Amino acid sequence: MASPPATLLIVDDEPLVRKLLETLLQPEGYRILSADSGEEALRLVAQQPPDLILLDIMMPGMDGYEVASHLKADESTASIPIIMLSALNEPSARVSGLQSGAEEFLSKPVERVELWLRVRNLLRLKARGDQFKTHSLLLEQQLQRQTDETAGTSLPDLARQDMEKDLRLAVEHGDFTLHYQPKLELAGGQIAALEALLRWDRPGHGAISPAVFVPLLESLGLIVSVGRWVIERVCQQIATWQDGAVGAVQVSVNVSGHQLIEGDLIADIAQILASTGVQARYLEVELTEGSLMEDTQHTIASLQRLRTLGVKISIDDFGTGYSSLAYLRRFPIDTLKIDIAFIREVTTNPQDAAITRTIIELAHSLNLQTVAEGVETPEQLEFLKQAGCDQIQGYLFSRPLPGASVERLLLEHRAGA
Repeated sequence: MASPPATLLIVDDEPLVRKLLETLLQPEGYRILSADSGEEALRLVAQQPPDLILLDIMMPGMDGYEVASHLKADESTASIPIIMLSALNEPSARVSGLQSGAEEFLSKPVERVELWLRVRNLLRLKARGDQFKTHSLLLEQQLQRQTDETAGTSLPDLARQDMEKDLRLAVEHGDFTLHYQPKLELAGGQIAALEALLRWDRPGHGAISPAVFVPLLESLGLIVSVGRWVIERVCQQIATWQDGAVGAVQVSVNVSGHQLIEGDLIADIAQILASTGVQARYLEVELTEGSLMEDTQHTIASLQRLRTLGVKISIDDFGTGYSSLAYLRRFPIDTLKIDIAFIREVTTNPQDAAITRTIIELAHSLNLQTVAEGVETPEQLEFLKQAGCDQIQGYLFSRPLPGASVERLLLEHRAGA
């Protein structure tokens, strides 16, 4: 009699991350459970212990370190393997994950094959039983002895507190910058627009990934003010370009669900457009599928107000979330951006190729534009041309550039047209 499929629990506060992981793991035949918080994860484990847990580190409320420590301290759940997921590249994050009891560590964005292999290997180890549990406990004890405790506060707590302190100072002093990545029109080969990307160089640490500091801004209640700062700087830049040799350029900005729900985003945008003299059609807002579905009625009303202003609207990372076609028709949007997860293997994975073609056909049937993210090879470019994609964005054409560099690129591209 065949053994039942292994049960995996995915714990991440980002809906699109949970959906992507489910999409990557389901072909292997696993039974997938998911939780959007540490507290919900503990409730699910108490009801039905999974065979393995994929656990995000940075979450509001109870973070991944706390969840792992709680599970490993309980004899009934201590043997469940944990793979920590994080965009943190600092060695201390890995050490802290192991200290809290995790057996493995994966960096975001997760590679499909590596994810499969690590899950498979840990499940094999779990099946060996006592030998693996003994090894895990010895490793945990060794790391515990080597890690200094400071005033009763654990290393992950201190690291997070230090980053939060530096981030508050960065918000207070405006210590952020913007880089811009071009979007290339496939039909004519011209730069059609730019995407503004927030950057932070943390003193003493260098560049910190937005995947790390943006969730912190949200948890600290600072994302609304920083988001307004981004929109204001972008519109000032558009105004400067339209009055100079470059001319007006459409620029998109990423907007979180917090900005739609907590702040007065529409009033802010209207005021900024008026004060800078920028026409609304040159500003585009990008929202993920997950943020669209957080408060659907409020979101639709907000987007309709933006559409009335003349601002363009795009759904970012499309294909990894859970918005239905019925909802998609209700959102007043202009563009779908195909997630990099499908573009990465679009020329080698038939499933990704089929999904990408379907998204393009769906968008065009709704009179929407399509943008493919993360295009890095000529083969990917050729596939997207044949599939009818409208625009591409990625390192094949240009990485994100500081304002002065992207201005030179715009001028050179325009001169060569």
